[in-house]
Amino acid sequence: SSEVHLDPETAHPKLIISPKGDSAAYTDTWQQLPDLPGRFDTTLNVISLQGFTCGRHYWEIDVSGKTYWEVGVTYPSIPRRGTSEDCWLGRGSESWCVEFFDGEYTAWHGGVPHQLPFAKRFCRIGVLCSFPAGLVTFLEAEKMTPLFSFSAGIFSESLHLAVCPGHHHGGSNSSPI
Repeated sequence: SSEVHLDPETAHPKLIISPKGDSAAYTDTWQQLPDLPGRFDTTLNVISLQGFTCGRHYWEIDVSGKTYWEVGVTYPSIPRRGTSEDCWLGRGSESWCVEFFDGEYTAWHGGVPHQLPFAKRFCRIGVLCSFPAGLVTFLEAEKMTPLFSFSAGIFSESLHLAVCPGHHHGGSNSSPI
C-alpha cells in the first residue's frame, strides 16, 4: 500500500481537506481560497500530492455512509477549469474511476461508462495500479472482490489518486471520503 496525501491546492473550493490530507468533505460554503491554476473550479475533485511513475501501488478509500462518490487515478494533465465533462473523473482520457450514485456503480474511462452488476453498498474501495502491467483495478476492499479493471497499456504520465466526495445529495451524503 502506498501512502498518499490529498493536495489542498487542487481541491475545489467547496471541499474541505483534513489537516493530515487524508480525507475530503463537501461543504455548501464556497471557501475563499487562492485561485491557483491547478485547482478544480467546477468539479468536486481533489488529487494526491504524490504521483507515481513505476511499480505497483494500492490505496483503500473509506466510502462508508456515502450515497455519491467517485474514486480513481488521474494524470496531472486532467483539465481542471470550466464545465467540460473532461474535468470529471473518468470522462476524459486522463483518468480512470469508479462512481457510486443512487445505488449504482459505474466504471469510467474516456467518457465510456461500464455499468457494474453490484447492488451492495460497499464501505471501502481499493485502487490498484500496476505500471508494469498497465492496469488500473478497482476492488471492494473487505473481501478483495474485483469490481472492474482497465487495461491501459503504457501510462504516459505519473498517476495520482483522485477522489470526489460528491455534493450533499439531498442531505444523505455528508460523510467525508
